[in-house]
Amino acid sequence: MATGVIGTLVMVFACVLIPFLVADLLTHLPARGNDVPMGTAVPAMYRRMGGVFTWFADRLPPDSVLLAPDRSDRIGRQLLLANWNIKPSLVAGAQLGLALLGGGAMLVGLFLLGVPAGWAAALAALALLCGWFYPTMKLAEMAEKRQKALIRSLPFAIDLIGSAMRAGLDFNAAIRYYLSIGMGGPLPVEFAAMVRQTELGKSRVEALQEMAARVQTDSFTSFVDAVTHGIEVGASIVETMKMQGEEMRRERFHLAERQAARAPSVMIFPTALFLMPAVFIMVGVPVYFQVVQSGM
Repeated sequence: MATGVIGTLVMVFACVLIPFLVADLLTHLPARGNDVPMGTAVPAMYRRMGGVFTWFADRLPPDSVLLAPDRSDRIGRQLLLANWNIKPSLVAGAQLGLALLGGGAMLVGLFLLGVPAGWAAALAALALLCGWFYPTMKLAEMAEKRQKALIRSLPFAIDLIGSAMRAGLDFNAAIRYYLSIGMGGPLPVEFAAMVRQTELGKSRVEALQEMAARVQTDSFTSFVDAVTHGIEVGASIVETMKMQGEEMRRERFHLAERQAARAPSVMIFPTALFLMPAVFIMVGVPVYFQVVQSGM
């Protein structure tokens, strides 16, 4: 009997965990194609299930909460920061699709396994909630991760571009020099997109402002404003870039301080969930056996 219960629990755990591990893997494997603009990426999950998600998105009422203007704007900013070339409505369709498909598949699978109706309904509801929140949580995670990578890379890039300009290169040539070094990370992708925009006819100011809209950091927005002002008045922007690089380094240092200050509060949950029960078991079990052996 106990073996059957353990086997059922293992199968239930696998049914809940495996689909979302697969979805997480597909999200981390970007799929590129000829229809995707250079410098952007579409997660493979959206590429392979885009038709399904689009079908669900098309069934949403225009005035639904998932398609509300403020929510669409927020998701649109996160998509721009994460460099995902998809529409906010597709994220809403992914929420609805993963929730209904995950919950329905879980419910049918547990009934086929002979799990009691109450447990099957509860676990199907859990799978539905996981499918509902997974797309937005993963998008927010990837956007935050990419933004942190941009913040870490910006000071060095600004210093290097400024040094190249002090050596006699103009602004665009200095950026091309930075790109020729072959630095990894998302920042060269953003600078390359900016250079391509200028080559296609956009002004340097417009390309910088669009890059600031994609990067979405206060320090880089201030840098773009300072460079724009220098270009408009005809002043040298080399010293401005030097000061802005120092400001970006301070922001990166403050970000590290904030993350270090958050560490104790973040550790409370795993400590209470994993360490405290182990401590109670280590302390309480010997006392329990002593009480049992003494016949009390």
